[in-house]
Amino acid sequence: MIRIPTGPGATLALAMIIGFAGMAGAQMPMGEITGDAEAGKQLYYDHACYACHGYTGETGHQMKLIGSGFLLNEQTFIIYLRLRTELNPILPSEAMPNYPEESLSDEEAKDLYAYVRTFADNAPPLQDIPTLNAIIESAAEPYSP
Repeated sequence: MIRIPTGPGATLALAMIIGFAGMAGAQMPMGEITGDAEAGKQLYYDHACYACHGYTGETGHQMKLIGSGFLLNEQTFIIYLRLRTELNPILPSEAMPNYPEESLSDEEAKDLYAYVRTFADNAPPLQDIPTLNAIIESAAEPYSP
């Protein structure tokens, strides 16, 4: 079981650690996966994660597999899930549900993490999206009614 520190300043300290990990996430290697992705897939559906994150993590509230401090490793992912319920997130306006250990064990969270890590970032480079480039070019021209 992952123990989350409590007390004055614990929420801010943990949020800062996770945030700094996120800023450096693109350069830092992702952590080891010990969970079962197949079991995690079922949990992803059972907990309706797809409702916000889509079936591949690329729609709705995207899961940034690269550059996200929350997906850096299993421990950080579990702390993020627990912070939301036990210590309240630093940005309480986020609508993601709480996942205390009573509703999602550490082993289940590791399985969920394993499944999320199977998602691929298939978004094309911005310069390869014709409609976006047409909008940008049109916006660069002066407006004339």
